[in-house]
Amino acid sequence: MLSLRGPSRKTAAVSAGVALVYACTFSRELRVLPHALGPPLSPAPVNSINAEEQLERGWIPEVQAFLTTSGGHTVPAGQALRLLGQALLDSGDFAGAEATLARAIEREPRPALRADALWMLSQAAYWRGDFAESARLAKSAAEAGRSVPPGWISFLASGTGRTLYGGAETGARTRPLLIRFGRPSLPRLDVKVNDRSAGEMILDSGATLSLLTESAASRLGVELVQGAVTSFRGLHRAELKMRLGWARSLSFGGVTLRDVPFGILPDGTLTFESEAVGVFSPPGVLGVHLMKEFDWRFEFEQRRVQAIRVVPAASRSPREQNVFFRRLRPMVRVSFNGRPWSLFLLDTGSEATMVTPAGLKANRFEGYEPSAPITLEGIGQSRVSWSKVSNLTLGISKWAVWFRNLVVNEGSEGIGDGVIGMSFLAPFDAELRFSSMTLTLERAGERRARDAEPWRPPGASPEPGS
Repeated sequence: MLSLRGPSRKTAAVSAGVALVYACTFSRELRVLPHALGPPLSPAPVNSINAEEQLERGWIPEVQAFLTTSGGHTVPAGQALRLLGQALLDSGDFAGAEATLARAIEREPRPALRADALWMLSQAAYWRGDFAESARLAKSAAEAGRSVPPGWISFLASGTGRTLYGGAETGARTRPLLIRFGRPSLPRLDVKVNDRSAGEMILDSGATLSLLTESAASRLGVELVQGAVTSFRGLHRAELKMRLGWARSLSFGGVTLRDVPFGILPDGTLTFESEAVGVFSPPGVLGVHLMKEFDWRFEFEQRRVQAIRVVPAASRSPREQNVFFRRLRPMVRVSFNGRPWSLFLLDTGSEATMVTPAGLKANRFEGYEPSAPITLEGIGQSRVSWSKVSNLTLGISKWAVWFRNLVVNEGSEGIGDGVIGMSFLAPFDAELRFSSMTLTLERAGERRARDAEPWRPPGASPEPGS
């Protein structure tokens, strides 16, 4: 789980962490159930009083609908534009977010709120791959009072003139790839960087940016950007320095991308060791800023994955969308004991599925067990002991998972009500489509038994001979 923080008006520091669970008091028992959705806890999910709070909690389509109908007239105009801009950014409608936030800035005299809007505009440009514009806006946000690391701005500026992830055309697909998965239970792919074998890298949707260790970056010929140094915080708030740079190319599964950004971590940061796993020391991770360039199909039971270069969907369905961008990370809407909706970080780089104290409180959950600590190992060889809860069910798509025990994440910020990790995802075949911003789940083998046709982008015609 690796990310760039950004919600606080005081800081926008880089933070990072891969989470592995080591605990003898922790039961891994779970059951897969049909997803039965009950009524929300509140009879009126969105109104003029709670619109900002509900947007933060994950009622993003509902807030957007409220603000673009008659309900929007009940909210002060400047606030309505800022909230709508955030909702559009969260939804992945970057052009709509940029137009709306620009109007909000024109109406907003308060420096702190102007800085917030400028930082959101910087995020929209970042997601679009326009690092030069993102740097300009991040600098403006810093000048308005937002704490943005100067090294991060320098790195964004170094993207001027680059076509991020160029090379692979729309619709290009990787060949079906075998992934390593287990001990630890994190998906890993063989990757080449600058036409040199990098080895197995973790597919980490919780990472804002792809990462390499210093020795791997040096061996692979990654170009470091002068002055582009920032701090990052691990899962357990351990703070280290991270440098930033560029790879000329990255290849996996027969697909090659050009101009790929990387964060460079100190050696040893990605080394984990335990009696169960032994020493686990990957050279790096592929983060969501790269993963968003593809739609992904994971068949975890078969140890197989395939990716298709994003074919922009003709239209997105607000009713079907359940993946959103928040603070430069992907979040997924989750039912909590059958109640809609909570917003969880979608993190294939975390073994553990976790809840937060805020999520427990918001969903009125009782049964917090602070006397039963669970030990997790995170990035930077740090460990922490957190509590657990028991007998809790989380639901996505048409399936839910009941957990006998779940970790209570008491230390990380900006992950909403929790983390959907590999312990939740592993029983399924999962399609993560950034083209439509959806995560759909099927029981392992369900689709293969029903449909022998190969996986295709939305609306694609069968290939000759298929």
